[in-house]
Amino acid sequence: MTLKKSNSTQTNPTPLLKNAEQMSRLSGIGENKLREMMENREIEFVQNGNRRLLADQAIWDWYNRNKTPVVIPQPVKAVSPERYRGEAR
Repeated sequence: MTLKKSNSTQTNPTPLLKNAEQMSRLSGIGENKLREMMENREIEFVQNGNRRLLADQAIWDWYNRNKTPVVIPQPVKAVSPERYRGEAR
């Protein structure tokens, strides 16, 4: 009897809640920083026994609260030479 090879690949679904190690790999924020933010209540988490679990949305909420907005520089107006009369160069 021969066995047929299956073409389907099994994928593990991404968990809805992640621990600090898993979230660190996904978000690029260090594990210790995530734990520090949870300790200081800067980021939402779910306490499940001794485990603290984070949702992806918690990272985006933190990001939106703490991001630095882009400042678009305004063009500089040219000053005519007459305005510099009498000034030492």
